[in-house]
Amino acid sequence: MQNNMNENVFQHEELRSMQETGEWPIVDSQLLATKYKDRFAMAERLMKKMNTDVFFEINSIENDESPVIENWKDENIPDKSFSHWHQGPVYGYDIDTMVGPTDWHGDIGDADDYVQRRKVYIFDWTADKLNETAPEELQYFVNMHTDFKPILEYYAEECYSEQKPDWGRVLHKLMIIEYSTPTANDANRSEHRAHNTERFGDEHCDETLAGLHLGENYVEFHAKNTKTEKWETIDGLENNQMLWMFGEHAERSGWKVTTHGMTHNPDPNLDTRYSIIFDLQARYNTKKIY
Repeated sequence: MQNNMNENVFQHEELRSMQETGEWPIVDSQLLATKYKDRFAMAERLMKKMNTDVFFEINSIENDESPVIENWKDENIPDKSFSHWHQGPVYGYDIDTMVGPTDWHGDIGDADDYVQRRKVYIFDWTADKLNETAPEELQYFVNMHTDFKPILEYYAEECYSEQKPDWGRVLHKLMIIEYSTPTANDANRSEHRAHNTERFGDEHCDETLAGLHLGENYVEFHAKNTKTEKWETIDGLENNQMLWMFGEHAERSGWKVTTHGMTHNPDPNLDTRYSIIFDLQARYNTKKIY
C-alpha cells in the first residue's frame, strides 16, 4: 500500500506474513528515484567537507551545550582500533579507524596504513538548530530526514502500538555512513576494502526498534532470512529501493529481528562505499518486563 506521502509501505499483517515466509520487506521508493536520486554523490560531497573544524563551527551555539570529542581505544588493541566521536547539539560525527590488513595481525599497528568508517548523524532537532554556515550537502540530508520521517512514524504505529504507553521519548536518527580505504592504492584496494568490510561489517542486531535502509551505492549488505536462517544479500538497495528492518526492541512486540552485516563485494572496480540508514529508537519510561 501507499501512505499519504505516496511512498510504498507494508501493513501489519503483511509484515507478519513476510517474516513467516522469509520474504524481505523491500519496496520501490518514489523519493529515492526522484528527489534523492543523487544521494550517494551527495554523501561523498558531504564527507569531503566533514572535519573537526566544520563540526565545531556548526555545533557551537550560544546558550546550548558545548560540542565535545570523545576519544576511544579498544582496550585490547589500542593501537589498531580507535575512534573519535564528535558529540554536539546540532548533529553528530564519528570517525572509526582500524589499521590495515597487513599490520592487523602483527604485534604493533601501523598508523600509516588503515581503513576507516565515518558517520554523520541527523537528529530530530537538527533542522531547527542548523545555521546558515552549514554546507548544502548537510541541508540535503536534513531534508531527507524530514521527508522520510513520516514512514518511521507510520511503522511505529503499525508495528509497536501496544508499546507506545511505555515510551518516554521517540527518536528518529538518520545516518550517512562512509566506508573508505584512504591509504590503499590500485594494487591493494580490493584487499583493503575486504578488510574494511570484515572489521566494520560484523553480524549483529541493532539496539533499536527498527531501521529503514535507504540504500547503498554497491551491494554488500546481507541479512539472515527469518525463515531459512540463511544469509542473503539484498539486491535493490543499490538502486531506488528501501528495506524495513526490525531491531532488538521489536522483540517486545513479537517480531523477529533483522540480523545483518556486510559481505565483501569482490568487484575490482569498486572503491568507497556509502550507506544511508534511518533508525527508529524509543526511550522507555517503565520497568515493565516483556
